[in-house]
Amino acid sequence: MVNGLCKTGNVDQANKLLKNMEKGNSKPNILIYNAIIDGHCKDEQIPKPHNLFEEMIYKGVVPNVSTYNSIIQGACSLGMWINVESYVNKMVNYGISPDILTFNIMINAVCKDGRTEMAQTLLELMFTRCVGPDVVTYSSLIDGLCNSGQWEEVGMVKKAHELFDLMIERGAEPDTITYNILINKYCSHCQMDEATKVFHSMVVRGYEPSIISYTMLINGYGKAKKLDIAMQILEDMCSKGLTPDVITHAFLMDGLCKVGRVTTTQEFMKMQARGPSPDVYTYNVLLDGLFTNGSYEEAMRLFEKMDNDGLEANFVTYNIVINHMCKSNNVDEAKKLFDSLTSDNITYNAMVEGFFQNNEIDKAVQLLNDMVDRDFLLKATNTSIIEDLLAADGLEGKFIGLVDKILPKR
Repeated sequence: MVNGLCKTGNVDQANKLLKNMEKGNSKPNILIYNAIIDGHCKDEQIPKPHNLFEEMIYKGVVPNVSTYNSIIQGACSLGMWINVESYVNKMVNYGISPDILTFNIMINAVCKDGRTEMAQTLLELMFTRCVGPDVVTYSSLIDGLCNSGQWEEVGMVKKAHELFDLMIERGAEPDTITYNILINKYCSHCQMDEATKVFHSMVVRGYEPSIISYTMLINGYGKAKKLDIAMQILEDMCSKGLTPDVITHAFLMDGLCKVGRVTTTQEFMKMQARGPSPDVYTYNVLLDGLFTNGSYEEAMRLFEKMDNDGLEANFVTYNIVINHMCKSNNVDEAKKLFDSLTSDNITYNAMVEGFFQNNEIDKAVQLLNDMVDRDFLLKATNTSIIEDLLAADGLEGKFIGLVDKILPKR
């Protein structure tokens, strides 16, 4: 019963049951304490499991590796590294050896915290203590290296690949998740030859690429503006019996829009309408593509279609429309749309820039005052415009009281 309560999120109720058991003849065992400690840790309530941990020891119930793993994971999730170290030390001092799960919890946590050197130290410690790393261990480390912010350094790329080779050498077979981590990183940096090599390696080793694998490649080739290859990958994907999802189509449309192939993009929109329903992100991609490629009227029809289809536009949608209305000298229409919204920082900047572009300085200043009141920041383009205007004769008076508030200190 206690385990069931904890798994359904009723940890406080399980605690009450524990107290009742302690008052009666039925004394709680290690399994009951572990369930409640784990439940509290998953709720990120570290003081409660800590107190319960101390209480169980006081009452003669000896913690096991599962107890420590739960409380270490809870401390890791909150970045309480001193507590993590303390519990690991207690664990070892009580003669309980950290197992594969203990190491995986810590390695995953320090990787997410950007501390890949510490993660590699823990990996070496695993070897020393004869705990064999598994696919989760290596995947966490590879993901940590890929997201360390230092991918451009040749050494970091080499480390990720060396680790990948090491896991195969030591018998920990990579899974689709491991391959996708590397594919995604290469695609995000438009290193498509390397991404494709990893993709083919996955197939050769007997793994079926997932929708995510194909989608990442399509996105990567789209960013690299190699749309013919991206479309071929879509065909290959479909031939394998995989159905592209909304994200797959959106990435492909984004790439097509960026190279001006809007007609093809619209065909994909029609095709998608027969499959997964287009979402707001898909519409935003096509809207921006139509505007950017000079199809203003068609973009506005698509914007209206969103509303007619019952799809709610988001701030990104409105910012795209307002920005392009201003660029097309439809500032009055843009202002009507702006006034109908609870605008954010980006929308204000778009509207201010629109007024500046159309030489409506007084209206821009009015919005700038609103931005100051809302603690919104001015984007670099607008800062540059204001600095240019201040350099012109006779315009300083329009910005009285604003300059110190909106321009960076010089």
